[in-house]
Amino acid sequence: MDILERIKNIPKRIMYELSGEEFKNLINRKFTADMMTADSADSLPNVFSCYSKSLRTSEFDLLKFSGSFQKGTRVNNFQDTTHVSMHFQLSGKSGAFISGIKDDQTMRQGQFNILNCIDPTSSFLFPEQQHYEYICVGLKTSFFNKVLEECGAAYQELLTQSQDMRSFALFKSPYSTNHSQISVLRLLQRPPVADNLKESYIKSKVKELLFLSLSAYSTNTTYNTWQVFNQIDIDKLKAVKDFLSINYLSALTLEGISSKFLLNEFKLKKGFKDLFGLTVFGYIHELRMQHAYTLIISGGLTVGEIAAAIGYTSDSSFIRAFKLFYGQSPGKKMLS
Repeated sequence: MDILERIKNIPKRIMYELSGEEFKNLINRKFTADMMTADSADSLPNVFSCYSKSLRTSEFDLLKFSGSFQKGTRVNNFQDTTHVSMHFQLSGKSGAFISGIKDDQTMRQGQFNILNCIDPTSSFLFPEQQHYEYICVGLKTSFFNKVLEECGAAYQELLTQSQDMRSFALFKSPYSTNHSQISVLRLLQRPPVADNLKESYIKSKVKELLFLSLSAYSTNTTYNTWQVFNQIDIDKLKAVKDFLSINYLSALTLEGISSKFLLNEFKLKKGFKDLFGLTVFGYIHELRMQHAYTLIISGGLTVGEIAAAIGYTSDSSFIRAFKLFYGQSPGKKMLS
């Protein structure tokens, strides 16, 4: 079933629709001989307001996209250039249907995936939401392949797919972004080096980000997970992840989660780690840290109030955990 047929099969709700050409003003991926930046903004009263900022080089295009959607919005038939997309969802959620990639790419806050997009035609779904933001690092295929060649035999199958110009999603389900990736994303946005060093610095950080993202990929782990756990177990584990994505501020225990989803603790702990790359409580911790960050940039609450909101009884413990996660202490100055 091609991309258009899949889109047609989605039940239509009351959504504002626009064509891919109309959306090109906001997402216009390019690879340029010299490093350059581009900014764009677009809005429609009572529907959406969006802003994008790009940094382009000959080997990658770094795009930060943010916006608010007062009404659900659907973008149809967006045509893009061939690239490898490292997509990091910073806030909000969206759906994407990309030609050549079997599964829809639904992304929620704190998730990432790597997508090999070959002459893609895509359709995007943006639900109604106030805070939506992602960073996409679009890589030239040649750059991606060079990195894979450095990764050794474990990545040969992936390299072959890329060399054969086959579309794929690295992970069947999006993985949780970890604090190391978040730290690199922050440095990519604010490189702490002199202007004449920026291009080389940014390239090194893009490569580091790709290594960090690829490290979650392991054919052996995928094989073992599917051998030990049947499809019912895997569906339950995905339901656990969805549940935690909503209830991460609640008081949770492994025993309680196991009981709720009829999984023994071994399957819960091993299966969750194998499928999603984090322990159950590691995932909860990341969601709470991301929520704390959102509260900080929103303003209006003290550090102590934010600490209490995400389950800390000690301000100092929260500050220590936050600094370990983000590399700096919580406070408005982190935005400068």
